[in-house]
Amino acid sequence: MKHSARGRLLGVLLCVLVAAGCASLAALGDLRNRVQDDGYTSVSVEHNTRNGFDTPAVTAYRTDRQTDDGEAIFRLVRDTYPEEVDRVVVVVNDKVRSATAAELDRVFGPRKVQPSGSSGAGTVIAVVVMVVLFIIGMTAAVVVRRRRRRAQAQPPYPQPYQP
Repeated sequence: MKHSARGRLLGVLLCVLVAAGCASLAALGDLRNRVQDDGYTSVSVEHNTRNGFDTPAVTAYRTDRQTDDGEAIFRLVRDTYPEEVDRVVVVVNDKVRSATAAELDRVFGPRKVQPSGSSGAGTVIAVVVMVVLFIIGMTAAVVVRRRRRRAQAQPPYPQPYQP
């Protein structure tokens, strides 16, 4: 019984983590499609999080314009990407440009889409904390139940010997 409960708990944890990852992957896929729809080819999109600093990066090519500065991609990220953004890196025709969220605010104004308030990493951390608390609670419940069973199983104080 102990192993099946652990297995179920791990299954639930895995499902929650996969769901959180799928939401982020869907947002990246949507951004990739919007960049392609804007006329770019060989589009690659990723989201890096390091020390709580979120950086989406878009790499794309544009053959009809050799001097593309990536402004359209910066605007797409700013206006349509629903994840947290601290810095955006755009590589167009192998030319790298980047901008912070504050710089994008100055150029484009406030974001049209507001992030959910938690990045993928934040969601994973919250889920892990909840699972750890759940495990601690379940462990405490099992310990209390076992102690009660032992107390009930032991006979009362031994009776003195009477011949």
